[in-house]
Amino acid sequence: MRRFAAAIALAASLLVFSTTLALAASPDCLMKVGGEAVSEDDLLYLLTQKAGGNEAMAGMVLSGMTLEEKKDFLKDIADLLLVSQAAALKGIQLDPAVAAKLRWDAVNTLAKAYVERMAAGWNMSEKAVRGYFEAHRSNYATKEAVHVRHILVESEPEARTLLLKALAGEDFGELAGKFSKDQGSAERGGDLGWIQKGDTVPEFEQAAFSTHKGGFGGPVKSEYGWHVIQVLDRRPESEGVYEAVKNQVVRDLQQSYLEEALSRLRKDASLSIDEKKLEALGN
Repeated sequence: MRRFAAAIALAASLLVFSTTLALAASPDCLMKVGGEAVSEDDLLYLLTQKAGGNEAMAGMVLSGMTLEEKKDFLKDIADLLLVSQAAALKGIQLDPAVAAKLRWDAVNTLAKAYVERMAAGWNMSEKAVRGYFEAHRSNYATKEAVHVRHILVESEPEARTLLLKALAGEDFGELAGKFSKDQGSAERGGDLGWIQKGDTVPEFEQAAFSTHKGGFGGPVKSEYGWHVIQVLDRRPESEGVYEAVKNQVVRDLQQSYLEEALSRLRKDASLSIDEKKLEALGN
């Protein structure tokens, strides 16, 4: 079925076939298009990409295809190669935008493959992950935080009026949406999310952290104007619990291995920056 094969062949766009290098036919060559050969490995690669990188699934798809579907699939690949070859003959690969994409696609592919091969040698055992957690325990501590909403206005009288309305039972979110000049949070009913100490200006922080859960604070003045605050929830400071943060620890350990590898590469690399050109860029 042509439609079935065409859908799978969409993955062929992920490949950049070189039209400047003729590939000699090999024992596993399934098709030749001009000077380029399409091998069994090529076909399986395309199927694997279509299956989201799942080689087992690609094998299952292949085993379920009829001869006609396989032939249609190859014809779709041939069409892609013919268009690619026609583009190369016209020198389209020299177009700056096309050349940049070809270059950086290749760079990304090589870099990803290099990292994947390195990662195969990283010690990601339970002992190693827990050891990393113990060595960096403070990084996973939960700091004291409050979940707050606010209404920001120009003057203290405005803020006092809105505070009285909130205390009288009017909906804080509706008041924020109507009166707050902080448009970003006003669209969310004044919700600023969770904030920790040091996340915001001192005046606002002091008022927020001194207000009990469910309570209102203010008016308080900051460099932005006058705030009325509602504390929706509070979260106490606590030490990190390994089981709760294990997934993050795994990611951090992987990142530490990658940073070590990058440090070695940087040490051996020759790198120079033309600061004059960089400074002039965009001016």
